[in-house]
Formats: sequence, C-alpha cells, structure tokens
Amino acid sequence: MITAAFFGFLYGFILCFTFGPAFFRLIQTSIDNGYKSGMLIALGVTAADAILMFLAVFGTAFLPQIDNFDMYLSVGGAVLLIGLGLISIFKQQPQLVYPKTKFGTVLYYFTSGLFLNLLNPSNYIAVFGTSTYLKGAQHFDLGQIIIFFCLSLVATMLAESLISYYANKMKKVLTPKIITRINQVAGLVFIGSAMAILYKQFMI
Repeated sequence: MITAAFFGFLYGFILCFTFGPAFFRLIQTSIDNGYKSGMLIALGVTAADAILMFLAVFGTAFLPQIDNFDMYLSVGGAVLLIGLGLISIFKQQPQLVYPKTKFGTVLYYFTSGLFLNLLNPSNYIAVFGTSTYLKGAQHFDLGQIIIFFCLSLVATMLAESLISYYANKMKKVLTPKIITRINQVAGLVFIGSAMAILYKQFMI
C-alpha cells in the first residue's frame, strides 16, 4: 500500500509538468486573472482526472455506446483548443487582476479545466494505459490501484496549486508586452495540440 501511495503521488505530480494545453491554460489564467481563477482551472483538471481514473478502474460500463465516439471526442477537443488558441493569440490587453467571484465566473474557469482534460484523447491513453500497466505488469490489486490514483489526484491538485500560485506571483515582474507574448505562445500550443489531435484521428 505504501508503494502504491508513493508512486501514485509521484505519478500525479510529474504528470502536471507534461506541458500540455491544460498546463499552459493554468499558467495563462493565473497570470491574467489571479490565483483564485487558476485554482478553479486546477479543480476542473483534477475533476476530469478523477472521472478518467474512475472509468479506468471500474470499466466503461457506465458510458453509453456511441458510434464513432473517439472521432466526436477528437473533433470536440480540437474545436475547443482552436477557439482558446485564437482568443489567446489575438487578445490585445491582458488583465492583471482577477474578476469578482460570481457563479458564472466560477463555472467558466472550472469547466475550462474540466473540458481541456476530458476532450484531450491523450489523457485517456495515459490513464487507461497506466491502469493496464498496474494490473498487468505490477500485479496491483483493486485496493492498491485505488490508492495509487487517489494519491495521484492529491499530487495533481498540489502541483497545480503551486504552479498557479507562482505564476500569479510572476505577474509582478512581467510587463504587459511579456504577458501578451506568453498568451500568444499558449495560443500556439493550443492550436498545435488541436492539429496533433486531428492528425492522429484522421491521418494515422
């Protein structure tokens, strides 16, 4: 159990630094709108991970049988990423203060993190591949796998909280021009990720 907990925590922490769309969205939001907004992104990302891990552990029996589900998932994720990318690239004046807390704002940032993970097929591959590896190669039982993924969720939330906190602190030394460049780089990452998703879906 201790081994499962240790490697689960390590897995979750490292997974946050894979520099995917959610990582850049977290940094971008924390710099533009503050730590609280970044934390909502982090909560959404962690919630998405929890959903994927639940499905990986207990199977996909809860999912409806939908023809071409992977294609719809890929296209939906790509459209979301392209939209975020265009907004990031062409946004002219970054805001260095976070908005007032309202339900709509909370929902917006939370669902941004949630859907960035749920609509990214590579996350399914990572989580389901890890689950298969734990069962097959490491011979983890159900209890050990649950502990592994639970600790990975704790580590994910901790790591993303730290990323959000220090990204927000950085805005004190960043000029609006530099923040604009960060947003543009994030936008290019979003669009590049969308192109990669579509390429894997339709060209391979």
